[in-house]
Amino acid sequence: MNGPPPEVTGAWIHAFEEDTEETAVYRPADHPFRPARRPRHRIEFRADGTFTEGRPGPDDRPREVRGRWERQGPDRIAVTFPEGRRAPFGITVLSRTDDRLVIAK
Repeated sequence: MNGPPPEVTGAWIHAFEEDTEETAVYRPADHPFRPARRPRHRIEFRADGTFTEGRPGPDDRPREVRGRWERQGPDRIAVTFPEGRRAPFGITVLSRTDDRLVIAK
């Protein structure tokens, strides 16, 4: 990637209907999604380094897990969780516009 790394701060919701085999697409939390039977995954990157992940629980209600995020290069983000709540993982950002965040699966 050329230029500065894409800004990822904000709350993003998985637009799974736009995914490809290699990419996952997220839209801003205020995006007008069509109703779906499948619950949507939510991620939030806060400017203070806080990472929040909302996943459907056993009863489909969202369960929130908090962690930390930091840049590991122009297109790479490392996410860690305190107290072993989840295994750490990396995110590769492929592109970002005002209304779309695309990451590698």
